[in-house]
Amino acid sequence: MKYINARVTNKTSEIVFSTSELLKMAEFNRILMSAVRKGDVNLLECHLSTVVNPDLYLNQVYDEVDGPQCTVLMIACLNRRENIIRMLLQRFKPDLEILNNSYFDDAFTKRQIFYNVSVLWMAAAMNNFVIVKLLVEHGANVNHTTKTKSTPLRCACHNGNIIMARYLIEKGADIHIVNENNETNLMVSVNYNHLDMTIYLIDELNCDVNACDNDGRSALYDAVYCKSLELVELLLKRGARNIRATLDQMSPLMWAAEKRCRNLVDAIASHCSLLERIEAEELFGSAIVCTLYDDRNLEEAFQCFYRALELRLMHNFPKVLRMATTEIFDNRQECQTLEELEENRSNLDYMYTEALLIRERLLGPADKKYHDSLAYRGAVLADEGKYVKALLIWMFELRLRQKYSISFESKQLREIVSLISEILYQSISIPSDALLTLLALMNEELEHHKNDFDYNLYTMLFLNIITAHVYI
Repeated sequence: MKYINARVTNKTSEIVFSTSELLKMAEFNRILMSAVRKGDVNLLECHLSTVVNPDLYLNQVYDEVDGPQCTVLMIACLNRRENIIRMLLQRFKPDLEILNNSYFDDAFTKRQIFYNVSVLWMAAAMNNFVIVKLLVEHGANVNHTTKTKSTPLRCACHNGNIIMARYLIEKGADIHIVNENNETNLMVSVNYNHLDMTIYLIDELNCDVNACDNDGRSALYDAVYCKSLELVELLLKRGARNIRATLDQMSPLMWAAEKRCRNLVDAIASHCSLLERIEAEELFGSAIVCTLYDDRNLEEAFQCFYRALELRLMHNFPKVLRMATTEIFDNRQECQTLEELEENRSNLDYMYTEALLIRERLLGPADKKYHDSLAYRGAVLADEGKYVKALLIWMFELRLRQKYSISFESKQLREIVSLISEILYQSISIPSDALLTLLALMNEELEHHKNDFDYNLYTMLFLNIITAHVYI
């Protein structure tokens, strides 16, 4: 009889099986999986009793059809077969710490694969307290960490399950373990808007409300992100500070202003310095102007700008203005007097310029939100038929990307080329420096970014035709 090499991996060894043995194992595994998924305890117990070493099967990692790699215990857990798990733990001795790669989705996240997860972690993620207790009582590691450094306790905090969290902590779970981005259990609880869990973590476990992740963001930032006034007020009462993130220098107050959440701005502002409150008002107004057309309220934006400028003048907080004006912003600087601001009150173009100048000053020329505002302004101008001004805005934004080494999508270059084509169709002259800059950018894209090579090549050919038309 000929033999073929087939390896089944368990904890300790690699075993070579004959073809007939492999066929028997395949049939055994088919019955095994069917019994687990159906929850047929009697069939599964009898089936495992027919082999000398059932652990060989229980500790094997099976390749599922759609990609996951799971043990029998994990498959039982994913199918919520508590009876199967109870029987396996009582009758046999499966290894509870074998690592699985498994899909999972819940009400908060899209379906995704999680790597290096134990059965206990998955049970906690699924919010199945019955299985969690069964596994812990049989020695499962309560401080198991996944590939991203998540723990079963973190899953309990994610789900807002205080009873499960208490139980895991009583069994030795470490509340201070953070994930790969240094995010605490408090942060995940706040991020998913679990008020009671947040109170438990702070008041009973003394979690640090001002601990920051690798981006410099604290739990207060997460409370703003989920737009929860209750959580914001709770954290502020427990000593949360308005800390600027190291990633983008945005504080929770500034983020609330950017999201145009007036109730959150007012709540946080009372705990901040006067200058922070002034800048929040300015950013709030700019966010109103630069939002989608249907949500824009010029009068509300004007009131924000007016309050902020009034406080600046009253308390001698002058604005730090641009070093020089530019045609992109109509050769204007930000308004310096209330009278000047009043004159521009109902002029959308002036208010837009004021908003963009404020965003450049507060967010910085490399900030994504500022770049998005520039791009959207260009689109608005193009829709209004102000093609050349739209082109200048877009080219200004592209040059900023070049200057600060910010990547851009190939689609963005295609849109600019299409706009140039529209300008030519309207028999309007095109600034030559804009064409030259765009040609240089396209060459750079073709040289350094191969993923969209064909797409960029067609754009480049289109641009060359346009350029030839201009210079012939």
